[in-house]
Amino acid sequence: MASQTLRASGIARHSVWAARLVILAAFFDLFVQFPTMAPHARNLGASAAVVGLIVAMYSVTNLFGNLGVGFVLDRLGRRQPIIFGLGITALAVLSYAFVQSPEQLLFARAIHGIGAAALTPGAFAIIGDWVDSDQRGRAMGLAGAMIAVPAMIGPPAAGILRDAWGADAVFFVDAVFLAVTLVAFVAVTRELPSSMRSRTASAEARPSGSGLSGRILSSAFAAQFAITVGVGVLVAHLPLVLENQGESAARAGYSFAIYALVSMLVMASPIGGASDRIGRFVPLVFGLLGVAGGLAVLGVAETYGVVAAGMAVFGLGYGLVFPAATALVAEAAGPARRGIAFGIFYAVYSLGVAVGSAGSGRLVGLFDDMIALPFFTAAVVVLIAVPVVAALRRLGDTR
Repeated sequence: MASQTLRASGIARHSVWAARLVILAAFFDLFVQFPTMAPHARNLGASAAVVGLIVAMYSVTNLFGNLGVGFVLDRLGRRQPIIFGLGITALAVLSYAFVQSPEQLLFARAIHGIGAAALTPGAFAIIGDWVDSDQRGRAMGLAGAMIAVPAMIGPPAAGILRDAWGADAVFFVDAVFLAVTLVAFVAVTRELPSSMRSRTASAEARPSGSGLSGRILSSAFAAQFAITVGVGVLVAHLPLVLENQGESAARAGYSFAIYALVSMLVMASPIGGASDRIGRFVPLVFGLLGVAGGLAVLGVAETYGVVAAGMAVFGLGYGLVFPAATALVAEAAGPARRGIAFGIFYAVYSLGVAVGSAGSGRLVGLFDDMIALPFFTAAVVVLIAVPVVAALRRLGDTR
């Protein structure tokens, strides 16, 4: 019995770290495309409109893939969809170096988005499967830190590679990293045994389809949507604001690095596991308030120092919300529906970023003298999410 327990503990530890590696690879793949794909499409002869379509195609297919892949993850297990997704993603990225026309690149981007759809929801479902409830906030925080690392190093690394050896070098490095991740994942992971899955489901006692479970999931989704609307506003609007203030493009990059670094430090530190000790509600609410506060600071910023402070506050809030929200999803869904729940969670992520990006552009178009309006509007959206999340307090044992 003792040897079986030790063996299960080792498999759990290896599986969780392999899942974190998948998250790291998935977001490295995402972030190295940011400074690379549009120039590559343009070099193939794509018009400005087609360049935009090519860049967006990944997000479109990935969004619908996230919504559908959860059923596969829950029906077939987490491991096989991730293995298949890593393989498809690596091949799609590699194909970027060999396509000869914008149409071929558009098709490859569509396949890339579909292949990558299983990676992050599947990896977070694995962490939820193997980690006990009283340690999930900490575990999800460490997984979230794996997103912040490529956010900091991915774009500059891609820029350096592209300047030195061209876009093909970026695609080759990305594909190799994905392939190495695939080999490592196959080597060390195992599916959660059905006996352990049954015991976990009984211990969590979240009846599938119950109103309690649905309300908790809705609260986590609301928090995720709110903060990613803020992320979308930052991505689309902040560089323009800094440009209008006479700042360089490098300063805009440093701003996002500040946000990524602060959120990573919060999630990787004991603060990331605060929801395990004091419950999920308090970090969610304070994190949302932090995100709203950071957006408000950016709305009044007239110097780069204030912008940096606003991004740091935003990163602090994000670092509090993300571990608590993902832990809530893992617990509310239970093992039988965890794949679907995380698929929806990351579809909400994509939707929030898209709404924030498009909405900020629309607001500036309507009120072109209102530079601060997108930041304040996003802050209001985040604040509206606070009473929704506050309903968790009245739902009984929601930790």
